[in-house]
Formats: sequence, structure tokens, C-alpha cells
Amino acid sequence: MVTLEAFKKQKRYFDINNKADIELYRQFLINGNKWGPTACPFILEFPHLTTPDMIKDRLVRKFLKV
Repeated sequence: MVTLEAFKKQKRYFDINNKADIELYRQFLINGNKWGPTACPFILEFPHLTTPDMIKDRLVRKFLKV
């Protein structure tokens, strides 16, 4: 149970203005859709079904100013 709690605390909201968060997503794409040993560090937010699609949607909206 302690391990699960530690894992749960590592998740955070994706910040579109945080260069480190964008770099993590970039590495995810480069590494063939693999987050690495710690799994996905981001919280999935409604109404999105997957974290990568959520991030992609936010990046598109930011850069297209929609």
C-alpha cells in the first residue's frame, strides 16, 4: 500500500507553460509511446480519454490560439 501511495503522489497536472512537461511529452513521442520506468506522470482530465490525446489537444489549441 505504501508503494501505491508513493506512486499516486507523483502524478501532477500537465502544465502547457512548463518546458519540462512539454519535454517529457516530447520524449514520450521519441521513445515510441513509452513514458519510462515511472509510467505517465500526468493526471488525466475530463473529458479526455487518454493522457497523450489530452496533451496533444492542449498543444494544438495553444499554438493555433484557439
